[in-house]
This record gives sequence, C-alpha cells and structure tokens, in this order.
Amino acid sequence: MHLSKLQVPSDVGNHKRIDALAAAFSAFRRAHGPGQRIPMGLRRQYLAALDAGGSTSAIGRACGVSWTQTRSWRAAAAARDAVTTAPQVLAVVDRPAPSACSLSLDGALELRVGFWRINIDRVAE
Repeated sequence: MHLSKLQVPSDVGNHKRIDALAAAFSAFRRAHGPGQRIPMGLRRQYLAALDAGGSTSAIGRACGVSWTQTRSWRAAAAARDAVTTAPQVLAVVDRPAPSACSLSLDGALELRVGFWRINIDRVAE
C-alpha cells in the first residue's frame, strides 16, 4: 500500500476513528429520530476523539454536531470532573417534631435550608 505525503499512518487511524464515530451517531439518529438527546457514551467518545487530536470542525461535520454542542459538552464534562464525590451533609437546626402523627394530621411537609423554607401541602384527599 502506497501512502501519499498527506496521509501518514496516524491520520489514517484518526480517519478510521472519525468514520466509526460518525457511523455510531448516524445509527443513533436513525433509531431515535431527530431532536433526541445524545447519550452520554456517544458524547464521551466524541470528546475523546477531539482530545486525541482530531479537528473540531472535521469531527463535528462528520457526526452532525454543532460547535455550540461541542462547547456545552466540554463544559459539562469539566463540571462533572470538578464535582467532588463526597456528599454534603446539612445540619438539622430545628428540634424534632413531637410525634410523626402531628405531621400527618394536616398532610403538610416543610423543608428548611438556610434562609429558605419549602412547604408541600396536599391538594386533594
């Protein structure tokens, strides 16, 4: 096989990756129709192709992904990576209710967080 000067082996690998990714995007769109949310797995593959050195315009054109989608997916991935895995524990500042029966008499719930209070009332019996 004779490779031209423009087609080095690493470019061939990138083209194969882009073609496979484009096929996965088109298969998803055929199965789910237009306007459906792209699954996280495909998004991650798309971003991995970009991180591997692929051109944003070439990969976006092949997969049908706009520049704004690419930007929002990158921002979401960065935010997801920045989130700590340890849960936040909020302190309870109110004293406990005298009994569980007093809460169920009127059917209302109240949640207090900082300066905020959320009331949930039953609309109909």
